[in-house]
Amino acid sequence: MDSSHSSQRLNFDQLADLCLSQRCFQSPALFHGVLTGQLCGNQGLSKDQWLALFTQLLGDPPPALNEEQQQLAFTLLEETQTTLGSPQLDFELMLPDELYELEERFSALIKWIQGFSKSLKAAGVEIASLSAEAQEGLQDLQAIEAGGQPPLGSSEDNEKDLTALIEFVRMLAMMIYLEMHPGRPQVQGLETPPRYH
Repeated sequence: MDSSHSSQRLNFDQLADLCLSQRCFQSPALFHGVLTGQLCGNQGLSKDQWLALFTQLLGDPPPALNEEQQQLAFTLLEETQTTLGSPQLDFELMLPDELYELEERFSALIKWIQGFSKSLKAAGVEIASLSAEAQEGLQDLQAIEAGGQPPLGSSEDNEKDLTALIEFVRMLAMMIYLEMHPGRPQVQGLETPPRYH
């Protein structure tokens, strides 16, 4: 178990605890998908802008967060922004870990995709301006979101399928971010994500 990694990165359960403390039953994956879409579609996202969006996602009316809770939101912003354009390709989707049932992890991935797709549109991303590969990837996301059925059971094949799907979404998000931010250093080793069918 990589405890150093979990201590350095904000994780799904930490954000889930904050959501529950505000009686918000949205998946943390949705929050991270929304944030990733905003970062892909905007040249910058200030702490104040993200905090306003974050609290809107938590509830209506938006709750007032204490300093520790606000810092958690800012940490999520900073980590996501840093890793999206990282040469190390260490961006990760905020999803439940292997202690959760396969169906729960798949459901969280769908929530992430929903948040990401909606947020890209809200940020005004012109899909036609993206590369053909990125456009095809987004079409695949729509198909997954519209018709994706959770894998049944927790067989090894289903685990592999879910892992492959998460990797596809992860690489696509980084690709779109880099296309929308061409001034960033070119990341070596970021190949076109495969079509996912």
